[in-house]
Amino acid sequence: MSVQTDSINHSEIIHVKTRSVSCDGGAGPLGHPRVYLQIPGKQVACPYCSRIFVLDADAVDESH
Repeated sequence: MSVQTDSINHSEIIHVKTRSVSCDGGAGPLGHPRVYLQIPGKQVACPYCSRIFVLDADAVDESH
């Protein structure tokens, strides 16, 4: 997982290797409730903190 910041809107962009991700805001007690997100296409944004999770090109397909 790699993290970068978009300098235009200050959103964190997190590159992940699985379609299932969780987000808690990353600020410990100053974060938000943990939410579990599914990436349907190439990316998904957290509804609380607007972090953007981007699926890497070499991501694992979790379907069986």
